[in-house]
Amino acid sequence: MAVEGAEPGDLLVSAAPVEGRVSGVVDIPNACCTLYLPTAIFDFDIRPTADGPRRAGRGSRAVSG
Repeated sequence: MAVEGAEPGDLLVSAAPVEGRVSGVVDIPNACCTLYLPTAIFDFDIRPTADGPRRAGRGSRAVSG
């Protein structure tokens, strides 16, 4: 199933050194999934702040077509 606008995320997860985990499977239906994405792969700080999200011009994104 394709989600509209998900291409940048799909591209990032397929190219970055990510680690995914499924925890609490014995506690179904309350399983927890986590994804580790190293912040060092970005040219800017992606961590959340108390000020909330910041918009910045970061160029064009990959578009599949």
